[in-house]
Amino acid sequence: MKRRKFLEYGALGSAAFIANLSMLTHQSSGMAASGHNKRHYDWILLYWMPYDNDLSGFGQPILHMLIKGVQSDNILVAVESDFSGTRNLSRRVITKGKVDIQQLKTVNSAREDAFAEYLNWAQSQFVADNWAIIFLGHGGRLDQVSPDNHAGLGNQTQWMNIQKLRDVVAQFNQDINDRVELFFFQNCNKGTIEAHYTLHDVAEYTLSSQKLLGAPNHYYESLLQFLSYSPEVNGGELAEKIIQFERSDMYNSYTVTNNRIIPELPVKLNPLLEEIIAAQIKTLPTNQLKSYSYMGERYVDFVYFLQTLCQQTATTPRHYAELVKFLKNSMIHKFQQNPNNSETDLSGLGLFLPQSRRELEQYLYLPVFRDLKLVELFDNVLF
Repeated sequence: MKRRKFLEYGALGSAAFIANLSMLTHQSSGMAASGHNKRHYDWILLYWMPYDNDLSGFGQPILHMLIKGVQSDNILVAVESDFSGTRNLSRRVITKGKVDIQQLKTVNSAREDAFAEYLNWAQSQFVADNWAIIFLGHGGRLDQVSPDNHAGLGNQTQWMNIQKLRDVVAQFNQDINDRVELFFFQNCNKGTIEAHYTLHDVAEYTLSSQKLLGAPNHYYESLLQFLSYSPEVNGGELAEKIIQFERSDMYNSYTVTNNRIIPELPVKLNPLLEEIIAAQIKTLPTNQLKSYSYMGERYVDFVYFLQTLCQQTATTPRHYAELVKFLKNSMIHKFQQNPNNSETDLSGLGLFLPQSRRELEQYLYLPVFRDLKLVELFDNVLF
């Protein structure tokens, strides 16, 4: 197996949300097509490629594979990209035998309002039965994704915030009558309970990687050719094909969640957490856990963590078994480990494992900490 090109990225700060979404819904760069002139497609795939960093060299190979892959008049791929050495973003519309390129005035690809403008432009120009949104770039800390190294802020790197990203995509999905079938975090370490829960209402399915993900990835041509002959697939089936067509040296694991099921998680999980909390176990020796790190933060496999806690308490085995069944048979549509990966303690979704109450507090605004009794759990077993 070829050596994996896994990349981890460090940076300071988080994205500042400037957009007024209600205003952006009615704005777009370029001339908007009138309703009866909009071209209709079976599938539109919207790629966001913020590669103004050490990923920049992978941009052109990805574009080449996407261009080769579009072989149907009913498939459209759009790519908004930011590369090192170019000041502004550019936008490409890829259809069968044709690539249109537009140079934009936008400089900062880590601004949520820039991404909102991209989605609003797409809505103004095209109509599709199904949409997929693919977010490329580095993973960042728990609430970060896809940095811009040259965001016009001096030497400061800026990141996009996943909660604000969720707000943008949710508005877009509402505007196109809930036709976003798949949201793909093509980033490292976004296969977490926190990330999937945050974006569960923006698409039918979410695809992510629990640990590291390679670059440039190689599924593009085969996926688009498959869509040409099988446009009737849904977002879950599309995600399965991405996994199937990916090279084994590009990923550790992939996870697909059925987002219609995720709202049931509090009802399924909280009774088990309450039982663990009530047991009042001593502080868990986290140095004995099989945890993993990304961007200086610590994570643990979600199912493995719950199993460890249940073994430390008199928790009813039935409650734990029912939760695991719910996760594996309902909420997680598909979990695929790399066939060459020998790790046995992965279930598909990680959990942020704060090392202090202060580290946890910066993320308490995320909905997962409002709806799940994780804060109470951490207070009892970690601090």
